Amino acid sequence: MDKDTVYAVVDIETTGTSVTDGDRIIQVGCVFVQHNQIINHFETDVNPLREIPAAISRLTGITNKRVRHAPLFDDVAGTLYSLLTNTVFVAHNVNFDLPFINAEFSRVGYPELTIAAVDTVSLSQILLPTAPSFRLRDLSGYFNIEHDNPHSADSDASATAELFIFLFRRLRALPVVTLQQMIDLHPELPLQTADLFNEAQRLNAANPRKLPDYLYIKNGLALRQAAPLPASTLATPSKYPKTKKQKQKLMPDNLEWRPEQGKMMNYIYNNYAAADQHPVKQMIVEAPTGIGKSLGYVLPMAYLSQTGKSVVISTATTLLQEQLVDQTIPLLKQIVPFTVNAVLVKGSQHYLDLQRFATTLKVAETSKQTQLLKLRLLVWLTMTTTGDLDELHLATYRAPYFQEIIHEGTVTADSPFYEDDFLRRRDQRMEQAQFIIVNHAYLSEHALALGERLHQPYLVVDEAQHLPDSTLKQRRTQVKFSQLINELHHVERDISREIGPSLMSLFGGDAAATTTLERILVASDTLETQLNQLIKQLFLRFLANKRVNNHNQIIEELIPAADLAAELQQGTAVATVTQATNELLAALGDLRQRYDQQQDRFAASERYLFEQVDTRIHLFDDQMSRLLTILQQVGDQAPASLFWLTINHVGDRNSLQLASGLLATEGFLRHHLYAGFQPVLLTGATLFSSGRSQYVLDQFDLDRDATVTHRMRSSFDYGKQAELFISDTGPNLSRVSPEDYVTYLTAAITQMAGAVNKQTLVLFNSLSVIEQVYQQLTQQPEFAQREIFAQGISGSRERIAKRFATSHGAILLGAASFWEGIDLPAEQLELLIVTRLPFDSPDRVFVKANYARLEAAGKNPFYNAALPSATLKLRQGIGRLIRTPNDRGAIVLLDQRVLERQYGQSILRALPDDLPKTTGDVSVIAQGLINFFEKSTTDSVTPPEV
Repeated sequence: MDKDTVYAVVDIETTGTSVTDGDRIIQVGCVFVQHNQIINHFETDVNPLREIPAAISRLTGITNKRVRHAPLFDDVAGTLYSLLTNTVFVAHNVNFDLPFINAEFSRVGYPELTIAAVDTVSLSQILLPTAPSFRLRDLSGYFNIEHDNPHSADSDASATAELFIFLFRRLRALPVVTLQQMIDLHPELPLQTADLFNEAQRLNAANPRKLPDYLYIKNGLALRQAAPLPASTLATPSKYPKTKKQKQKLMPDNLEWRPEQGKMMNYIYNNYAAADQHPVKQMIVEAPTGIGKSLGYVLPMAYLSQTGKSVVISTATTLLQEQLVDQTIPLLKQIVPFTVNAVLVKGSQHYLDLQRFATTLKVAETSKQTQLLKLRLLVWLTMTTTGDLDELHLATYRAPYFQEIIHEGTVTADSPFYEDDFLRRRDQRMEQAQFIIVNHAYLSEHALALGERLHQPYLVVDEAQHLPDSTLKQRRTQVKFSQLINELHHVERDISREIGPSLMSLFGGDAAATTTLERILVASDTLETQLNQLIKQLFLRFLANKRVNNHNQIIEELIPAADLAAELQQGTAVATVTQATNELLAALGDLRQRYDQQQDRFAASERYLFEQVDTRIHLFDDQMSRLLTILQQVGDQAPASLFWLTINHVGDRNSLQLASGLLATEGFLRHHLYAGFQPVLLTGATLFSSGRSQYVLDQFDLDRDATVTHRMRSSFDYGKQAELFISDTGPNLSRVSPEDYVTYLTAAITQMAGAVNKQTLVLFNSLSVIEQVYQQLTQQPEFAQREIFAQGISGSRERIAKRFATSHGAILLGAASFWEGIDLPAEQLELLIVTRLPFDSPDRVFVKANYARLEAAGKNPFYNAALPSATLKLRQGIGRLIRTPNDRGAIVLLDQRVLERQYGQSILRALPDDLPKTTGDVSVIAQGLINFFEKSTTDSVTPPEV
């Protein structure tokens, strides 16, 4: 490659993915690039002399009729071979296109091309590290590249050429130090892709560029300058706009006026602003989808915070945090007549530790995945000001490499990156910000410290329905025994392996260090023996007689604290484990001293080996501390603590886990979370199971007399937009066999979803039922042309939701997390089928323990927990359907208990009052669905949601 190289950017369409199985090219597109400009085009259809599969025709638009008179590959091979010779081959997934073309050349008598080749997928992953997707279609949209016909070779080649030009410019714009570090990693990228780094460096050497002002070099890393937060103005607070007219005057013209949003704003402002006139109460505000909940609370809070008291907003997930920062706060800035600033705050493990990362760059890396991650991180450091690893959208976020570079929560003043540390930067910005946006997990862990640091700020808990579960989860301590033993095995291997580097060889000739290493090995061996004894002891006492299930579900066993304490007192394992752990850490400390004294004589790879062992022993210590914490809680037998054992579905004792947790949030939220703040505001789209629900007050640990509640009316017209169909026939759920129930569900779903070709979400309570229904549905001829996705089968939740949202007439079978938290507006979801009322399984550890707690308090577990929980979950599930004022959709409930049981009326009363309801058997419902979707609707243009 040189400055005059011609790059041939190629895309092909084929009858399938395997040339060895007889698949053939049906279209070739080629765009030639030189000096970062497109200089020529070539495209042609190709007659493959075989049938093009229907799925390929749907994907590409290329039909058998279209290619019937197209040239054969034999006819175009000479021209194509001549065009590609002496170029660099470029493709989006070059390891597919180039081998396929070469196989076709070979088939018709030409030699295979031996030209250099570059992959734009790898380049995109490296140079666009924050892109959410690397599909060509998504990247084209991301960079506004014209790409009218995805999966058409000529269009794909043109889009790839534009992308390649952009990527090469981006590569050349990198700082010299970054580009050199990328070269020094010697990455194994597809074909000659890595050679492009050298070419960019050569071109830059010939035309040196000044380092941009927004970058700086620190200890060999190119970093992005952090922009200061805009200062908030507190001198003369602006007056809150109480009236509709005052609010409308502030709002942008493209925002629709929403009366319920305006009421919500006033409720919140009036509660907190009049603190000198009456005691401020805790608040619960249920704000249904569509009224603009986020703006509904940030606007009054912005006016309240003008006095200098900041606002902490906690929401359920990091994704929702980012939506507040990227969408809601910018909108607020357009509205209020004063400066607003915000900072997003996450736990330390979300951030990159610069010093740890810099250390790993010095180590030769053989893992291709880790090489790619290092390249991406080097480029990302020239872009990020936060160091938040979530910006990378990485599915490999929990890859082993990340455990070496994530922040551990502290940075010392002697760190070479002390002034640049992302956690310090986060904390500094937090103290300057008006809005501090956290998630529930962070709030649960750091609430009191956060309240103290920010001097009793306001607290808004959005998506508040998740707060109790998130808090309970955060207070759980869980130990995987296999993880403890695995860390010990790694330590032992790194100390004394016979082939490859080891600490024994590293400290060869140092008698004191060798003795210390022997101490570590003895302590490790003792720990492993005692841990295996403890595993055996717990298994035989509590799990040996448990029946193994066949549905790939873990076995959970609730253990009374007294029984667990009695069992542990019978042996000496706990004391021995504690003593051996202390000896392990003491020996490591001695070894660290020997290492520090002679560190300069070690090579970078040898220092890395020592640091790895050090890290593993500390990871072991962290896990062991958890175990000892649980054992201490067992000894204390605190009434609020819960203990349980889990094991995998085949009963393998090596999978044993011991856990403890808080049984309920009662008393905990009040004293350990709310206490550091002004009276809390809790809001969400679905919070109440009935009009005066004690359940929600209990969940949020609030007193009725000290709490004000508001339920805002939905802005949707359910009478016109939706209809609920309830099956009044079906199997008796308490008596039907699992096999017959699966057969019934399959038949019902087939009949109803088959009657209307709509995007369909089917909600279940069990992954094992999903698996069985999926197997039967995929055999139904009615669905031969429809995509069916199933949780636990078709990939991760995120992948399934994304694929479903871009499909047409697909069916998604989901449980648990699909009942809420997914947004599928308009035609992305039109039919929702609920297979069963979402009652929690009484066999689950926490459910069982909670029911026992309620019974002990003289309360009925069904009416005080099971029914309100199921009602809320059903409301949340139904909430997936209507997301905007223009949505239309039907809901089917295949559980006649809602009609037959007394509690059914309570559930139905919790649903929207104007939601039409129809009952009947599956045939009646199928016809009702046809009628519903055949009704003519008038399209209306609605301003964007706030």
